[in-house]
Amino acid sequence: MEITELTALKQQYKPERIQLLFIADGRPVNNKYFYLKNSNMYKAVKAAFTQVFGEFNNDEEFLQFFKEMGCYFENLSAAPIKNLPPPEQKAERTKGVQPLAERIAEHQPRLVIISLKVIEKYAREAISLSGVSTIENVVVTPFPVKSLTNVNNCINGIVAALRSIDWGI
Repeated sequence: MEITELTALKQQYKPERIQLLFIADGRPVNNKYFYLKNSNMYKAVKAAFTQVFGEFNNDEEFLQFFKEMGCYFENLSAAPIKNLPPPEQKAERTKGVQPLAERIAEHQPRLVIISLKVIEKYAREAISLSGVSTIENVVVTPFPVKSLTNVNNCINGIVAALRSIDWGI
C-alpha cells in the first residue's frame, strides 16, 4: 500500500480530539499496519481495549470505538525503518523527533503510549520539545512480537494505561 493510501486510511480514523496517542516506530512495512487491522500491534491494542471496555462485534466496530474514545497512532519516523541497519534506524528516529513534537503539540493528548522500548528516548524528547502540559501519563510497552511474553507485557501495559485515566464513560 502506498504512503498516500496509508495516510488517507489513517486520516479516516483521526478523532477530533486526541485523548490517547500511541507512538510507534517507523512507517509500516509489508502491508502490516494498525489501521489495516492486520498487524501484531492492532491485535494487542484490540485485546487490551476488550479487557477494559468489553467485547467488540467486529474490527470496524473496534476502530470506530477507538476513534470515538480519542485514540490515534503516530509514527516516530516517516520512513519505514524496520529493515534498515541500526545506524540508519537511529538517524531516521533522530530526524523524526521534531516533526513528532509538532504533532504532539497539535494533538495535546492526555495519555501517551510508546510502543517500543528502543524509541522511548526519542519519543520522550519529542514530548518534551512539544511543550504540552496536558499529558497525565506516559507508558512504555514492548512491541508485541518475538515472544508471548512481549505480547502479554504489551497488552498488560496498555490495559494499565487505559485504566490510569478517567474516560468519563
